[in-house]
Amino acid sequence: MDTLISVITDTVLITLVLALAAFGLAIIYGLIGVINMGHGAMLTLGAYFTWSLTRHGMPFVASVLLSASAVGTVGLVFEHLIIRHFYNRPFDTLLLTWAFFLVATEVIKIVFGTDFRNVARPIEGAIDIGIYRIPAYRTIVGGLSILLILSTAFILYKTSLGIKIRAMVQNREMAGLLGLNVAFMYKCVFGFGSFIAGLAGGLIAPMYSVDPYMGNTFLVRSFFVVIVGGIGQVLAGTLFGSFTIGGLETVLALFSDQVIAQIAVFFIAVVLLRFRPQGVFTGR
Repeated sequence: MDTLISVITDTVLITLVLALAAFGLAIIYGLIGVINMGHGAMLTLGAYFTWSLTRHGMPFVASVLLSASAVGTVGLVFEHLIIRHFYNRPFDTLLLTWAFFLVATEVIKIVFGTDFRNVARPIEGAIDIGIYRIPAYRTIVGGLSILLILSTAFILYKTSLGIKIRAMVQNREMAGLLGLNVAFMYKCVFGFGSFIAGLAGGLIAPMYSVDPYMGNTFLVRSFFVVIVGGIGQVLAGTLFGSFTIGGLETVLALFSDQVIAQIAVFFIAVVLLRFRPQGVFTGR
């Protein structure tokens, strides 16, 4: 019984952490169609900014929020100077965001070095639920992930801003003809997605070693999450994709080697995409 509870708990928490890591990409790629190869670098920047601020005595929560805002600002500048000129050319945006990743990674190496860094967990210990003890900090991060995804879904589907964004996604030209400032909406979406990537990096930093390439693993997994769940499906798609890529791997790792579990998960993802090319929560 304890083993079953442990597996369920680990599966849920890993799913939610991966959903948080992938959410920024889900927003940018799913809503404005930019294949943001710089997502991993933005996540890494958030982790390094958080490490630097906490190292200089700033409280953890303030450090994470300030780091996310800094990454969001970097995203806005990048969008304004470069990306906004290439929205109708997806292959070009892929190359440009990949260039951003390469440049950002080298800048991180120059500024912070290549040594592994560690961010102290703001909350230690575990939460006792009677029959099992779950890691306190990881649980809080999982709860924040759910709150963030639900809040974003509420904005998209229950507010006038969300209506405007969805109108822009469905038909950019028509939305512009009806008076919507499409350029400003694109800028807001890209900046918010960058902010979320930085926020994820800051929150994840205490759970992993911080190094210049920590975002690489999350980048690959995030793309699978978005594509398997369905592009533009920020709620159900992100959660289902995260379970398929992260949670399912946790379950399979109980019966096999970790590497075999990863291979099996990616194979399952490929099979799903074979029969649902647009993602599980999107029509064929």
